[in-house]
Amino acid sequence: MTIRKAAILGSGVIGSSWAIVYARAGLDVAIYERSDDFRATAMERLRTTTEDSASLLADTDTVDAVLARISLHDSLEAAVAGADFVHECIEEKLDSKKAIFAALNDCAPERAILATTTSSFPVSHFAQDLPCRDRCIVAHPATPPHLLPVTELCPAPFTADWVMEETTAFMRACGQTPVHIRKEVEGFVLNRMQAALVVEMLTLLRDGLIDPRDIDAIISQGFGLRWAFLGPLEGVDLNAPGGIRQYLERYGFLFTDRARDYGLGDILPPETVDALEAYTRGRIPVEALPEKVAWRDQSILALRALKAERGSVDRA
Repeated sequence: MTIRKAAILGSGVIGSSWAIVYARAGLDVAIYERSDDFRATAMERLRTTTEDSASLLADTDTVDAVLARISLHDSLEAAVAGADFVHECIEEKLDSKKAIFAALNDCAPERAILATTTSSFPVSHFAQDLPCRDRCIVAHPATPPHLLPVTELCPAPFTADWVMEETTAFMRACGQTPVHIRKEVEGFVLNRMQAALVVEMLTLLRDGLIDPRDIDAIISQGFGLRWAFLGPLEGVDLNAPGGIRQYLERYGFLFTDRARDYGLGDILPPETVDALEAYTRGRIPVEALPEKVAWRDQSILALRALKAERGSVDRA
């Protein structure tokens, strides 16, 4: 299967952003928008966003060429006609998603992949009883996807294997970074990770341990400078000469003690440590860690220089 046309349902922040992702990749994109007001302003909003992110266009592409691939429709049937990939981006209400997927079951092409950008509802919550259910999959991005490429892909137990495979390949072809969520869970992974950090920050704030400005500083002037180049697990791997296993042997109690406070049980059983060791050593051998540390440090210096150059829009 070759995906040549994408249909997007909804022209809000997420729908418009996905339209740019797909149009930048050379696809024809049809947007269904039922609101007359939203439809009237959609192309203006798309132009502004595409111009603001023009540095991400291919060298041979232009803003006008990208926008020329996008069409607007007031009919669901017209938008999905001939589409190979249908991406629902409507409001985050379960009843609304049930209704629109029931409609897609009747009007979408029979081989079209049916994706949802829901950030909380697994496919099983709204497509369980539909004949088209084997073609349904969650494709949940970081916001906005035209700037942040990571995209969670979460199939339901009944989603066909080919749908996951095609969607993964399609996202990569569009310049996204797909990650596979292996089991349905509300909130998926991106939001659960974010929520865990935010809940801890709000708890510390509530308990008077720190003020909001300093919470932001810990991320923007600390973790964020590392995380821009390294995932958290890669970062941990560089914090001990022997890599992540040695680090966890020395400091794992910091995490296990907190997990015990939360009633989470043992979060570092031997098999988890083995998996982390296999992952990190599969990426880089222990003897090469000093070289990667040097690369990390130079990357942080470059990012600090960029931050200094760009300054801040704070009024305070």
